[in-house]
Amino acid sequence: MGAGRAVLLVLGLAVDIVALGGAPRPATAAPPTLRELAAARGIRIGAAISSAATLGDPTYAQVLSSEFDIAVSENQMKWGLIHPAPATYDYVDPDAQVAFAQAHGMAFRGHNLAWHNQNPAWLLAGPFTRDERIQQLRDHIHTVVGHYAGQLSEWDVVNEAFDGLADPAHDPWSSQIGFPDYLDVAFTAAHEADPSAKLFYNDYLIEAPGPRFDQVLALVAGLKARGVPIHGVGFQAHQGARPCDASCANDALTNMLRLHALGLEVAITELDVAVQLPATPAKLDEQASVYRALLQACLLAPNCHTFVMWGFTDTYSWIPALRPGYGAALPFDEQYQPKPAYAAMADTLANPPGPPSCAAYRTQPEAQAAFASGILGAPLLDPDGNGVACESLPVPTTVPVPSVVPAFTG
Repeated sequence: MGAGRAVLLVLGLAVDIVALGGAPRPATAAPPTLRELAAARGIRIGAAISSAATLGDPTYAQVLSSEFDIAVSENQMKWGLIHPAPATYDYVDPDAQVAFAQAHGMAFRGHNLAWHNQNPAWLLAGPFTRDERIQQLRDHIHTVVGHYAGQLSEWDVVNEAFDGLADPAHDPWSSQIGFPDYLDVAFTAAHEADPSAKLFYNDYLIEAPGPRFDQVLALVAGLKARGVPIHGVGFQAHQGARPCDASCANDALTNMLRLHALGLEVAITELDVAVQLPATPAKLDEQASVYRALLQACLLAPNCHTFVMWGFTDTYSWIPALRPGYGAALPFDEQYQPKPAYAAMADTLANPPGPPSCAAYRTQPEAQAAFASGILGAPLLDPDGNGVACESLPVPTTVPVPSVVPAFTG
């Protein structure tokens, strides 16, 4: 039970006692947690852990473990911290996070194994040959993934590869091994180190159709065609608050279905929704609509089973430090009280959207009209994305009307 839930339950019991002149009536059961609601829908819902130190905050630990059933280390598994020197690996902090998750029946995601950012100085030094770079990458992945083999359910293997192409001074992989060659190396090494883990490519601004998603789609299609062991794509989903309706959910669902056609899963991996401060009730309602829409898309998609936020309380959010003037991005505030975003997700999980089906329509034009109207889940009526909904349904034939009425001859 979250801290806010505990307070509400105690207050409710007190009211019952007063109303009956001191005779207590049975306490009202606490509402189900996000974790319980998500489990009933066949998905995992989770949050990034800021650091092992935050787990020492009893309220933080209690809300994390009661509300979520999958976790990820926000920074401690990145190269700069876990592999600070050529022969040094530091597992103290990430091991503590994994142990916490295991103790509370939570799964764990690994993040990440190759990125152009947050790399240690020694890795950016040189000179190194291409073969040496390949060996560095393979050794790191074999060592880190091997350390956690059988303990982590998923890994973000490569992160934001296209940004690395534009940052050669900080990207030892694409600049010296080659693109997309280094992705083949990274995914293959991760699979060798732990064949049981699902392996993801992770990127941002791919929650809606557009050129960046098309780049990612072509990249992962190439990996699949070459037989590289990749299982899915992570949608980071660092969003901004705005009014979000069925069209927002449909945009994300469209991209999820395009990946489903390649046989790939989708995970929401780093969701937060930044609000321009001050966070007014109206802005928080807009924020809640974004959380709701992305969760609706995940519930409607046949290949989305992981829904992770980049933290859960505004106390430890990365947004204010890197985006001055913005914050309040997570579903719990700094006092661990649930915000409208929390209520929106709980309601969506309790009352999931029903997927539209072609069986509900008699003819293709009827289905096409529903698709064009943008009903929630509309992309499911056109899974191949060609703009024609329910192609298997009949198209009614029309009897041609003669242009000239024959003269009466009777």
